[in-house]
Amino acid sequence: MIVTMKKVTIVIKSSWLDDVLKALGKIGVMHLRPVVPPENYTIEKLKESIQLMEKAVSIIPESVDKGSLRFFKEEHGLAFAEQLLGLAGEVKHLEVEISALEIESEKLKVWGRFDPEEVNKLKEAGILLKLFRCHKRELSKIPKKYSINIISEDGHTLYLAIVSKERDVNIPLEEIEIPITGMDEIESMIKAKSVHLQHKRDEILGLYDKSFVIRRALMESRDVLNYEEAKAGIGREDKIAYLMGFCPEPLTESLRKMAGKRGWAILIEDPLHDDPVPTLLKHSKLTKIFQPVMNFIGVTPGYREFDTNGIFLVFFSIFFAMIIGDGGYGTVFLIATFIAGRYYKRLQRDKMSLFYLLSITTITWGAITGSWFGVESISQLPVLKDLIVPSLYSYARESESNIIYLCFLIGALQLSIARIWVAAKSFPSFTVFAETGWAALVWGIYFVVKFLLLNEELTVFAFYLIGYWVVVIVLFGEQKGDGFVKGIFRGITNLLINVITGIGCLSDLISYIRLFAIGLATREVAIAFNNMAGDIGFSNVKSVAMAVFILIMGHTINIMLGAMSVLVHGIRLNLLEFSKHLNIQWSGINYRPFKIERL
Repeated sequence: MIVTMKKVTIVIKSSWLDDVLKALGKIGVMHLRPVVPPENYTIEKLKESIQLMEKAVSIIPESVDKGSLRFFKEEHGLAFAEQLLGLAGEVKHLEVEISALEIESEKLKVWGRFDPEEVNKLKEAGILLKLFRCHKRELSKIPKKYSINIISEDGHTLYLAIVSKERDVNIPLEEIEIPITGMDEIESMIKAKSVHLQHKRDEILGLYDKSFVIRRALMESRDVLNYEEAKAGIGREDKIAYLMGFCPEPLTESLRKMAGKRGWAILIEDPLHDDPVPTLLKHSKLTKIFQPVMNFIGVTPGYREFDTNGIFLVFFSIFFAMIIGDGGYGTVFLIATFIAGRYYKRLQRDKMSLFYLLSITTITWGAITGSWFGVESISQLPVLKDLIVPSLYSYARESESNIIYLCFLIGALQLSIARIWVAAKSFPSFTVFAETGWAALVWGIYFVVKFLLLNEELTVFAFYLIGYWVVVIVLFGEQKGDGFVKGIFRGITNLLINVITGIGCLSDLISYIRLFAIGLATREVAIAFNNMAGDIGFSNVKSVAMAVFILIMGHTINIMLGAMSVLVHGIRLNLLEFSKHLNIQWSGINYRPFKIERL
């Protein structure tokens, strides 16, 4: 749920400003709203320093010992970070140079060891040397008057040198430009740069021991930045200063008590509709499971919108299972999750719970559809055969229409839930009736879609639902408290716009067919790789190795494609189609209380 916020205004003497900020930073419950733009040179420099130190910390391996401050002060952290990034840049540059030299060295190997200076001396003496690369059958193109020296061979390719006293040698072969640098010089350069590279790496390792200093400096700089931004954003009038912000309603009492003890003037009130109120989500044990996905997407609902984690978790689990569509893949996910949880203790418990849930739902869907690694015979094993729902069996042609029907049913259910939820929140206004009309329209469109795509008979009930939507939209859709008749007139005026919006509901519902399409594609890709392996056969060791390789690689690729499809389509149905019917803009501000610990 979204925690209720209160708007807080504190008025103090300007001379108390530092003490007030330190007191607020210590309890860390108030999300400050700048009264004036908090911009000055100090803040910009702090942001640059923090960005630099964050970049330095990001390249320090987690396994590195944190070290200790020892003889260093925290202000040395920025200098160490700059030094570390400088060395990292040098290391990267040296690695690129060495890589280029190694490539050049590989190219020169076919020509053996020679000194380019000796070639130049021959040229000065009137002897011309040219290098060529050709196929063995092209040797006949070289006139016999030229002296041919085959330097090396690579299969049917020859690398050769032509020696001549003529000034102009015209041979219809691929000519290779004589290298400026010889093998000996390049190997010497590689060796020198490698030594220099190792020296720089040793310096970086030495700085890793000071990582604790950098991290401490980074944390302190963040606190200073928070303090400076808060201070710069405070309003001032003569000897009076005032600051504004938002605080969760359950925590306002601590602010009130602190203000009473310290003599601050404090006003705690409900936020106005246009106030930029931050969003603080309070999760239950169940809804908290989906938060890692929301963190990955990076979206936050507005303060006056909806906490969708719970409903997202339910439908995302279904979408995941239908898109992956294979119980075998779900088993792989389950085993991988178990191993990860056993050997990587740092994984968050919420993420592990989410992975277990998605694995189990995928196995369940695979079991009732009889899909196991795209192999029909597996689904016919004694226990697995009993789990199949015949109408959804993957290998039965008639099941496709049933799964499409199920996709539309899921879509209608989710979209109508959104409309009913909005209706419940808008109670007791007239909007309740308008939103029930939109929910009715969703189900009316559901019957229309079944008629258009599944050739089912169009029931008259669909027309009743759509008619109900038209009536309540006209009567209640535009009521704004300025008169019922005026609201009806606006409803009639905007009816055409609402009809166009209603057509958009049709595309929203049809969009759910992607669950069937992507699941079908996943199954067909699995079958294709199985057939490829079967064509190779398992008659000998070589064929077995190749077939097993194709199976492992093929199913791995299929799982990766399925995971990508979940990110694109599974999340889309929640964030776009469903959220549109909830009127969620995802423009919320995360609740970030002003907090300092080291000042």
